[in-house]
Amino acid sequence: MSNYADSNRGGSRPRSGGHSDRPARLRSTSGNSGASQGARRGYRSGQGTSPDRRGGQRPYRSNRNYRTINGHDTGYSLRQRGINFSGRKGGLLSNLDQRSLLILAGGIIALLILIFAISSCVRGCASGTAKKNNSTSSVNSQDARVSASASPDITSKLTPALDNADSLYKIAKNADKYKDSRLIDLAVNEPDAIKFVLTYPDADHTSGAYEDTVEKGTYPLLFNWDSRWGNVDFGDGALGVTGSAPTSLAMAYMGLTGKTDQTPATIAKAIADAGADSGDTGMATSFFDKGISTVGLSVTSMEVSKDNLHSILGNGSPALVQVKDDSLTATAHWILVIGYGNDGSLVVYDPTSSAVSSHSWDAGTISSSASALYSVGAVSQGDTEEGNSDNNENNSDTSNTDENTSSQTDTGNESSNQ
Repeated sequence: MSNYADSNRGGSRPRSGGHSDRPARLRSTSGNSGASQGARRGYRSGQGTSPDRRGGQRPYRSNRNYRTINGHDTGYSLRQRGINFSGRKGGLLSNLDQRSLLILAGGIIALLILIFAISSCVRGCASGTAKKNNSTSSVNSQDARVSASASPDITSKLTPALDNADSLYKIAKNADKYKDSRLIDLAVNEPDAIKFVLTYPDADHTSGAYEDTVEKGTYPLLFNWDSRWGNVDFGDGALGVTGSAPTSLAMAYMGLTGKTDQTPATIAKAIADAGADSGDTGMATSFFDKGISTVGLSVTSMEVSKDNLHSILGNGSPALVQVKDDSLTATAHWILVIGYGNDGSLVVYDPTSSAVSSHSWDAGTISSSASALYSVGAVSQGDTEEGNSDNNENNSDTSNTDENTSSQTDTGNESSNQ
């Protein structure tokens, strides 16, 4: 029963029609059992020969050696077979040589890199789109160059400065187009003149009409770089940098008369026609003797002093002042003092500087900066016609006197003859 149970656990069945409940006996190779056992041990260790088969039956096989009930070894054992790994069919990789394996590995690495790059691009594009959407949704409605969180007041202050910065950049890029370096200085020193300087190289050197309303007794503040006359040639350059004299006289004329027919451009032409468009200030004082009346003005020269300055303004006239260089500004030029401010200081209109014109000045400062002082008045058409009428009346009286004299002479001669 033990042997039969062991054979069932081994899972083997007899391959012949012989008795299945007992194993076949081995043919003895010697007369004693020791020799048989030796032979059996030799077979078990792989050094002996196979046992004889009896009656054409194969020996019973199992996963172990079997023993009899008495504990004797039956001599049967399972034939051992080695596993031939080299002859076994392998997978896909076993059929590839080393070069193919390297190529395959490189392809896998390249594929991984490509996948990583695509995923990075997708993340980057998504992030960029999100940032763009965020920036688009947070743009300053007044000026996109200013932060969206800036207040309207801050934005309104920054916008002109940013515009000027952009214009200055363009001027700098085209600096070779400005033959007169004073134009570059004007753009740097006068923010309000930047636009004029920017457009000057391509502008026509012509003037336009002054169409603003002016009231008599009110003096308009004019600057040389106004595009209505700043591009006109005057003296050794553009009126925008040389026209302090005609611009100051134009302010005086408009305030004294309430008219706008005489502009900086027309007065500049009158100065040039008189041959007085020269000198450091752009106008020689000889114009006051030769042509000032042609623009409807008259001037009276006075000694430079604070008292005379007060005297001119006290009479209701504006004062035309020639200031020295390195005083109010770096260069010598003409200004117009139009009256007094609320605090008793002088109101100065400087056609070359918005900074000088932006506040009042002490009379002593202006007088110490001056090299010439003039009181300016208007010459009206009525006064001229009245003067001509008086001359005509005088001429008529003279003619009548001559006629009376001649008549009396004739009467005397007749009497004498009589």
